[in-house]
Amino acid sequence: MTVGFLDPCGINLPHTHPRATEINFLVSGEFQAGFFSENGARFLGSIIKPGMVTVFPQGAIHFEMNVACTPAMFVAAFNSEDPGVQTTASTFFGLPADQVSFALNISNIRTVEDLAAHLPSNPGLAT
Repeated sequence: MTVGFLDPCGINLPHTHPRATEINFLVSGEFQAGFFSENGARFLGSIIKPGMVTVFPQGAIHFEMNVACTPAMFVAAFNSEDPGVQTTASTFFGLPADQVSFALNISNIRTVEDLAAHLPSNPGLAT
């Protein structure tokens, strides 16, 4: 079990726990939370308010974002003493460049700089 804190508008980046299911109890703040459980599954998301709980299945890519303008506190518990954690983006972009290129269906990716040329300047605005 762990107590976590997120700043106003902060995000716990998309990640997985390869060895455990997570139950997350929100003490304060307001979260947008969501996950994909497997390939081809639809996105499941919700707004979590203080006193509410959400569950993230083992291995599911999930995130929590504090949508409130105040600090948030949550309690997370796992069904394993060693749940592991794998941050999705840093793990994916740590793969060999040619594999990232194939996965994104972008040819001629050999370096991070090559990949950056294909990304929007502001992903949040998709520009």
